[in-house]
Amino acid sequence: MISSEEWEDVPTDPDWESDLGYEMEELTVVKSSTDSQLIFLPEHESQLGEEEFIVIHSDSLRDLRR
Repeated sequence: MISSEEWEDVPTDPDWESDLGYEMEELTVVKSSTDSQLIFLPEHESQLGEEEFIVIHSDSLRDLRR
């Protein structure tokens, strides 16, 4: 976890790996039974946590309401 002082020094458009310490992980995508939601699961159950989140590039976003 970075301190508030370190956070202030992060560039406006930080590199997610070198500046923020995120790591790329392979995920399994599971569609819900209604196909209206997706569940992203890590490779190993030990990687699940209450504070996990996903960071994606804006080009990966898709409007699913169409």
